[in-house]
Amino acid sequence: MNFKFLPAVLVLTLIGSASAQTPVRVAEARLEQLEQRQAVTGSLRAVSRGDVAALESGRLVELKVREGDVIQQGQLIATVDARRLLAEHAAAEADKRVAEAELKRNRATAKRAAADLARGEALIEQNAISRQELDSFRAAADVAVAEIEAAERTIQRIEETIRLLAVRLSDTTVTAPYDASVVARHVEPGDWVQPGDKLLTIVSTGPIEAWLEVPERFAVAIHQNPDDVVIRSASLNRTFHILKSRRLSDVNPRVRTSPFIATIENPDGLLAPGMSVEGWVPSGQSGEFLTVPKDAVVRRDGQPSVFTVDADRKAEMIAVRVLFETTDRVAIATARLTEGSSVIVEGNERLMPQQVVDVVNETDDRTRQLAKR
Repeated sequence: MNFKFLPAVLVLTLIGSASAQTPVRVAEARLEQLEQRQAVTGSLRAVSRGDVAALESGRLVELKVREGDVIQQGQLIATVDARRLLAEHAAAEADKRVAEAELKRNRATAKRAAADLARGEALIEQNAISRQELDSFRAAADVAVAEIEAAERTIQRIEETIRLLAVRLSDTTVTAPYDASVVARHVEPGDWVQPGDKLLTIVSTGPIEAWLEVPERFAVAIHQNPDDVVIRSASLNRTFHILKSRRLSDVNPRVRTSPFIATIENPDGLLAPGMSVEGWVPSGQSGEFLTVPKDAVVRRDGQPSVFTVDADRKAEMIAVRVLFETTDRVAIATARLTEGSSVIVEGNERLMPQQVVDVVNETDDRTRQLAKR
C-alpha cells in the first residue's frame, strides 16, 4: 500500500463527510392551552360553474378554446356569423337618412303653411278672403305640424332599431363571463346555433369553495369561532387560508350535519372541484396539548411523523398521532417528545432516519446572542 497518499485520502473523506450533512432548521415543541378541534370531511366545489350560451342565431364562425384551456374574464371565446345583422344595420341607417330628409321637407312645408295662415288672418280682417279660405290655411298648418311630429317619431323608432341591432351585433361575439377553465365543448365551428344553445361549460378558477359536513353538536362553537376552522388537503399535504366562510341553516335529519362553506385560496390552481378535503372545526372543549409547527409533521405512507436530532447529530424519526390542527401548529400525541423538544421544521422533506444533519439555526441563535453582548 502506498502510504504517502493516506493523508490526502483522509482529507477527502472528511470533506465528503462534511458535505454529506443535510442542513436543517429546528423548532421547539410546546405545551399549549387550546380549544380542541374535530376532524370533518368535505369536498371542493367551484365558486361558479355554468354554461356559456349563444345569444344570437347563426353559423358559428369561430370557437377559440378547447377543454382544459384557461380563460380570462372578457376574453373573446366565440364568434357567430354577423353578416345578416350588418346588412340590417346598414339598411336601418339608410332608413334613418331618408326619414331625416322627410323631416326636413315637413319642416319647410310647416313653415310655409304658418306663413300662409298669418297672411290669411291679416286678410280676413280686411274682408279680402272668406272664412272658408282661412280655415283651409289653418288646417294646412295643423297638418304640417302633425307631419313633423310623425317624422320625428319615425326617426326615434329607427334609432331604437339601430340600437337594438348594435346590441345584437355585439352578441355575435361571445366573451368569458369570469376567469375560468373550460371543462366541456358542446359545438364546433360551422354548426348552426340558436339563442340559448350551449357552447362551453366552464368552472371558475382562483378561489374555490370547501363544503364541510359539520355535526350539529359543533354548531355553536363554529358559529362563535368560524375563523378557527382549518382546511387541509390530504392529497396535497397542505393547509389553505380561508378567505371567507358561511354556514347553511339546514340540518340533514338523517346524519344530523349541516354544511359549512369556506372559500379558500387556490393560488397555484392545484385544487379542483370534486377533490376531497378535511376540516378541523372547533369543538368548544379546551385542554392542554403538545404542539409542533405544521412544517415539522411529515407523512409517509399515511403515517404522520416528526424528525428530531440525536446526540450524534443524526436524524431520528418519531411516529406521532395527530390530534388536530390549528392555523400554524399541530397538536400531537407521543410519549417520546416533551415540551422543549427540538423538532426539524426545514429540510425534513426528503430526510431519512439516521442521516447526518447540520442544524443551521443553532449557529444563527448563537450569532444573535453574541450580537446582543
